[in-house]
Amino acid sequence: MAMEGRIARWYARTRGTESQIAEWRKQAEVVTRDLSPGGEVLEVAPGPGYFSIEMAKLGRVHVSALDISHTFVEIANANVRRAGVDVAIRQGDASQMPFADASFDLVVCQAAFKNFSRPQAAVNEMFRVLRPGGVARIQDMRRDADNGAIRNEVRTMSLGFFRAFMTRSALRSLRRRAYTVEQFRYFARESPFREGKIETSGIGMELLLRRPKVPPSS
Repeated sequence: MAMEGRIARWYARTRGTESQIAEWRKQAEVVTRDLSPGGEVLEVAPGPGYFSIEMAKLGRVHVSALDISHTFVEIANANVRRAGVDVAIRQGDASQMPFADASFDLVVCQAAFKNFSRPQAAVNEMFRVLRPGGVARIQDMRRDADNGAIRNEVRTMSLGFFRAFMTRSALRSLRRRAYTVEQFRYFARESPFREGKIETSGIGMELLLRRPKVPPSS
């Protein structure tokens, strides 16, 4: 189902717990620590914008975000205003990003890649908008995540009984669309990146892709 209207608003409420915000705050420190001050970061499919906001709060980088959902763009912009930070959020397709070549030092995409209709094109676009030496981090669910791992993941979200039940059901459903580690390797191999590093943890995995630096001129 498209992440619009009531579905998008339910997702925003479910993902906005204090424990999850705290986790995004820690992740923001980790993914941006190697960037120079003033670095440019793009979050692809930010949903409600919580992770983009935590990166912007650090005050070290400029954050942009792109989501295909009109509802998410509205919700994220409202959250950005409440947080009092500067995040440039646009509506658009990850497979045809409305950004110039070599615009960003870091591209991040969390828990959304399995929903893309043209995943290979999205990876290729990440390469295009990255500056030489830039990094893309794609984090998503693994298809082989078992029900026990899903229960443990939801337990960390500090949800009430009903929301926890609904979230477990949603994750089990989403698992059918999730990719395997080998499929992630394929996306990297078939892209201009040519290769990537994969790490697994809990129900998820991360594909780390780096655009090579321009060779020195002779």
